[in-house]
Amino acid sequence: GTGAGGLDPALIRAGGPDGRTAGVPHAAPTGAVSASSGDSFGAMLISRPGSALALAETLVHEFQHSKLAALLHLFPLLDDDREERYYAPWRADPRHLTGLLHGAYAFTGVAGFWRDRLAEPEHAEVAAYHFALRRLQSRLVVRSLRTSARLTAPGRRLVAGLARTLDGWLRVPVAPDALRRARTAAALHRTQWRLRNLAAPAAPDGTLRFRPDRGFWPDTRPHAFAVRPAAPRTADEHLAAGDPATALDGYAKDLAQDPADPHALSGWIVARAALDPGRATRRALTRPELHRTEPPGPEPHRQEPPGPSPHRPKPRPSRPAG
Repeated sequence: GTGAGGLDPALIRAGGPDGRTAGVPHAAPTGAVSASSGDSFGAMLISRPGSALALAETLVHEFQHSKLAALLHLFPLLDDDREERYYAPWRADPRHLTGLLHGAYAFTGVAGFWRDRLAEPEHAEVAAYHFALRRLQSRLVVRSLRTSARLTAPGRRLVAGLARTLDGWLRVPVAPDALRRARTAAALHRTQWRLRNLAAPAAPDGTLRFRPDRGFWPDTRPHAFAVRPAAPRTADEHLAAGDPATALDGYAKDLAQDPADPHALSGWIVARAALDPGRATRRALTRPELHRTEPPGPEPHRQEPPGPSPHRPKPRPSRPAG
């Protein structure tokens, strides 16, 4: 399509291999590595993709960056102090406002790309998941941008346009299982990001404090949750399959070996919230860094290490927080 997230193939003038890119596709779920330059409109470098669909998605993503870079050359869109303190759902590290705006603009385009694939039978399941995930994540970042009070008048108009587009897309029906997996993957990323990046408690004035030992961490879950596992084995796979009770036990076993493992602890917190969506579990989802070494126990008034409990409440249908 040529609407939001569309790219007319006729506009591509040239393409060719680059000696610095891999000779074979990157193994999933690491995916491709790509980049574009704000000083060379439309030019991009893309590692060898695993499929035509992956290449098309990356082209859309990078062209979104090129379009926004052109706008940034023409108009001041925001007053950025370059302080890296904002959460971006597609990054392992805190971002500054310009990076946050670039991500929101690029992934809104990616959401549009997957929306155009919903009607294609061979891509419908994966498209529904990625569309649901990227529209949710992009809308979260747009909200952060609008509340930062650092946008200029042109920036406010641009971000308001993104909000209108995403709000319309949030009303587009998506298969319930794909929507559940997307919300779960979004909650897992945000929870693990806070566990890995934030020190607790916050500063006296309420500003976030960052861990001095934070670093890059590969997040494989957004890709791993794209399809419902047919024969789940790991805790992540059970959670993706809609079985948070079995997932919770699996994460508890991992935490018994390493109580501070952010991957296992984020999974435990999200699975617990799916099983018992009460006030205590909502609090753990909101501020998981407060529970880094001692996650909430089965009952709100008790705190104990995570582990299988014979008194755990029976699972009941719920929507994981996203």
